[in-house]
Amino acid sequence: MAKSAPANALKERSAKSATQSADVNDSVDEAFEALFGAAAPPAKKKRVTMELPIEQLHPFRTSHIGFKPYSQENLKMLADDIAENGLIENIKVRPSEHGYEILSGHNRVAACKMLGRKEITADIEFVDNARAVVIATVTNLQRRQSLLPSERGWAYRALLDAYRRQGKRSDLVTATCGEIHHKLKARERVACFFGVGVNDVRQTVRLTYLIQPLLNAVDERKLNMMCGVAISYYDEGTQKLFQKRLNTDNHRISVAMMKQIKKICPPPSIPSEELNKVWKQALTTSAERKKDNISFSRKRFEPYLHRIPPDINIEDLFLEFLQNRFADGEQP
Repeated sequence: MAKSAPANALKERSAKSATQSADVNDSVDEAFEALFGAAAPPAKKKRVTMELPIEQLHPFRTSHIGFKPYSQENLKMLADDIAENGLIENIKVRPSEHGYEILSGHNRVAACKMLGRKEITADIEFVDNARAVVIATVTNLQRRQSLLPSERGWAYRALLDAYRRQGKRSDLVTATCGEIHHKLKARERVACFFGVGVNDVRQTVRLTYLIQPLLNAVDERKLNMMCGVAISYYDEGTQKLFQKRLNTDNHRISVAMMKQIKKICPPPSIPSEELNKVWKQALTTSAERKKDNISFSRKRFEPYLHRIPPDINIEDLFLEFLQNRFADGEQP
């Protein structure tokens, strides 16, 4: 059985040296400058490393970031790794009114609780909200090998929100970065830093506007991501109608069906009766198209589908492969 992404991450983490914390700090500094177009303002106090009582730690609540905790199985693996190898990388916190906010290391804290430990080594950061968001998002986006669409979406959205709020601050209006950074919009900055497409950032962020059941369906790969993006433009009431229809039809909706529905009944809302009517029309059209379509087992292609960017049409990709494969009349 293939090991899960967190399991592989734990194995790699044990092999890393103690210099990792310094690398993380450098990465956060680079991220802040790349995302906000200026070097981070000096912290109120210098970073302090010390043992903190776990009971004084609580989640970072300033921004809804949305990283999900490890499953019990993976948390147990992390706890076993910490018991054997120690805490390779300190958690990051910042002072709050009732103790300390965890910026990075929620799973490590949970694992130490599982081990019955009362204290944990922490780097205390005296930073503002913008830098706290960067620490909380960048460390997770770069450390975790496998993220759900909702986790990436909420992380990107948190960075975009922080960028927009920082735009009002006079202490960040400097010319320390290249001219290109001053011209880039928020989404372009985020996309550029993480090495993804601007469209990928836009679409992934749009998913965070889905009601929770539909967002869960995207994470569980029951609902096509592009269909989820399209539904996200409808109001909450209409999204609940979509959810009801999807539950009835076992989430049977294609991108082509969604395009037809959106064309006939554009956002932001669709009355219940109208949605049922256009849904049936889209199903009929889809069934007629399938008569001339070639189908493949999704199960066989599942290991590769997540590698295909959401803006790439699979049919076009397959056609390109066939054209290249038999370009010179080559036989199979």
